Amino acid sequence: MEIQKRISRKIFIRWTTRLIFGITLWIWYRVSNFQTDQEKKLEFVHGQDIPMGMSYYGKYYLFRTENSIRAFSTTCTHAGCRIGKGIGDTLQCSCHGSQFEGMSGKPLKGPALKPLQELECRHNEKSGQWIITFHSARI
Repeated sequence: MEIQKRISRKIFIRWTTRLIFGITLWIWYRVSNFQTDQEKKLEFVHGQDIPMGMSYYGKYYLFRTENSIRAFSTTCTHAGCRIGKGIGDTLQCSCHGSQFEGMSGKPLKGPALKPLQELECRHNEKSGQWIITFHSARI
């Protein structure tokens, strides 16, 4: 003859709550990794009409000179905040005040110590367009 142990209501609710919390946390983790994976694959296309100097596009900016076009992320290297347009050819982080040189992405004023992430910028000869590619999850 088997003796069955009964689980109290308190223990049942505790384990059910933990299970639901665990599943929710797992779903959140998977969704956030999916978003990160998608951001690794971002590409933006521009025509040949990119103006000289700095052009700001939200997640990145382009800096065009007579001989080249360079692309940089607008994610601050200090705390990950989005940086915005500053004065002239500088960019400024609104979170902690870091300033960056537009032409090179180098920090001009801290607390940021690292330069902005340079993005791949290539010219498609067939279409005549510039393609900007993000290779990092941190945009």
